[in-house]
Amino acid sequence: MIADRTWKTRCVVVDGELPANYLGTLIRGRAGLVVDSALTEHRDRLLDGGLNGAPVLELDARPVSFATLAVVADFTRAHGLETVVALGGGSVLDAVKLSALFFADPCFAEFAARHAKRSGLVVIPFGTEPNERPRTILMPSTVGTGAEVSAVACLDTDVGRHLIASPHLSGDIAVLDAAHFASLPGTLVFEGLLEAFLRVAGTMIGSSRSTFDDDALSLLARIVRLGHRLQHEDSAELRLAAARLSMETHTGWSLMARNPYGAKHWYVANELAYLTGERKMTATATVIGPIWDEIENGAPAWGNPHRLSELWSVVAEIDPSLGRSAASGIRELLHQWGVQGLDDLSEQTAVKTAKSAVGRWGGVLPMLRGIDHAQIQHILLKSVKKQPVLPGPLGDQRAARERG
Repeated sequence: MIADRTWKTRCVVVDGELPANYLGTLIRGRAGLVVDSALTEHRDRLLDGGLNGAPVLELDARPVSFATLAVVADFTRAHGLETVVALGGGSVLDAVKLSALFFADPCFAEFAARHAKRSGLVVIPFGTEPNERPRTILMPSTVGTGAEVSAVACLDTDVGRHLIASPHLSGDIAVLDAAHFASLPGTLVFEGLLEAFLRVAGTMIGSSRSTFDDDALSLLARIVRLGHRLQHEDSAELRLAAARLSMETHTGWSLMARNPYGAKHWYVANELAYLTGERKMTATATVIGPIWDEIENGAPAWGNPHRLSELWSVVAEIDPSLGRSAASGIRELLHQWGVQGLDDLSEQTAVKTAKSAVGRWGGVLPMLRGIDHAQIQHILLKSVKKQPVLPGPLGDQRAARERG
């Protein structure tokens, strides 16, 4: 899903050494740091600079739950924080965004918990102003989500993974620091580029023509070109460019005047990732080829084949080796970028994923309206090569995920 843009996030891009006192100029009142526990070097760098003496909360990079939000809220309350700086991937940034909103007004948390039982999407009522919340300075260490500027966040509950939408979820300040992407594995840089690419492509496929199509096609072309450059060289400059393109998918013009629910693949991948415990982009890589197959074969519920063909012609012009078929081409692009999907998926998991996807995003809801259980099961079972369960611990872990 895409959410209404708010224009309120101040974006700062740092391509060199961050001045020691610069972060301090962005802070209002007492500040604290919430950081991915794996990013010790980056944490220490901030504490030696503008956050010297600030309290620190370390979080593991795992899906955000109400329990996570309670921990962040307790940290904010205990230290009387007026500014919360977040450093990490999408889950850490989402935890700080959601906690700041729910901390300002517990009614928002109650609203989210109540409506999470009805739908995978929870939209905090627009026009509702929260009480004063802590300022958020969001510093991503990963590429792809654009969580530092987006007006949405993911939240896990007992009934599934939800998308919470509110204009108040956009960060007050987003800081892209080239140093924070240095330790990111190369495979995750490519996963992030794919996520940014499909955010734009998916909404185009699911939307009618727009005056902003040229902006979207230009952004897709830039993402693909950057991906090809990264295949041959890896540098701080190119990684920072990837982060900027990811952010631009939310802050630029490419998503304007689109169907906010146009990217149908996201909802299926979300359920698959939740039920299997796999990363979101692993699930996405699993389903995107079969879904684009369906679109090319004339299944309009998944998207418009003419729109898909149009955008893919731009990609194929950049790299003719990808071919003219979008479905075959996206598989080849995944292969070139080293992004892998699931190599095994049981029929039981396909059935559970389809049931969950339709129940939480389909039916009368606009996200997967017109798509039934059978259609989702078809693309899931088509997506993987059937392989026997491996013996030993790896097989036991996979079987446990399948049962879950």
